[in-house]
Amino acid sequence: MNMPATDSDSLTESLDLYREVHKGLRLALFDLARTAGALDPADRPSSDAFCEQFADVDMMLQTHHTHEDDPMLSALLTDYAPTALKDRVHAEHVVTDERLAELRALVAELSQGTDTTEAIYDAITTFIAAYLVHMEVEERQVMPAIQNGAPIEKLMAVQMAIRTSVPPLDMCVFLRCMLPAMNPEERTAMLGGMKMGAPPEIFAMFWETAESCLSSTDMATVAGRMAD
Repeated sequence: MNMPATDSDSLTESLDLYREVHKGLRLALFDLARTAGALDPADRPSSDAFCEQFADVDMMLQTHHTHEDDPMLSALLTDYAPTALKDRVHAEHVVTDERLAELRALVAELSQGTDTTEAIYDAITTFIAAYLVHMEVEERQVMPAIQNGAPIEKLMAVQMAIRTSVPPLDMCVFLRCMLPAMNPEERTAMLGGMKMGAPPEIFAMFWETAESCLSSTDMATVAGRMAD
């Protein structure tokens, strides 16, 4: 006989260490591909702006990969994910970092005046194609395996460690991509948690960032739900 889920079971199932940040990374990568496809190598200001955009995406990816390799999250995979799945994820991380390094080199050449626009676009689309599959594996296979075995306390500890390790200015970069890609409930949970956990001056920075990337209607929805 199936037993009804407890409150702890529901919490564990709803706490996803990948879903929200992956939403932001997808949006950032899709927008990067759009910008790269429209680049004019003769337009220096647009090339410089693209290099700055790539630097933000590069930071987000490197930060995310650092979190994925953090001992706390690695321990969850070791303890609760099948060995073959853990090995697959690790191997894909290695390939992802190699492809990102190649892309970084192409963008550096562009910043120095070399026309690498076509190569950059091809490299970005190739990177995205593989990375989408990788993120799906983490969301649909890795995270359910962890949720099925790990207690909620462990998941909450890892989530807190990840969020507090990101410097505020870098977190603002993440928020500019994550918040527009999130649904209202996710936005409310993230900003509500930040309001409770961050110093007032830091939360004010986060709230200002939210206002810069969300519509007034979206902000009113979040503010109203946070006030409830």
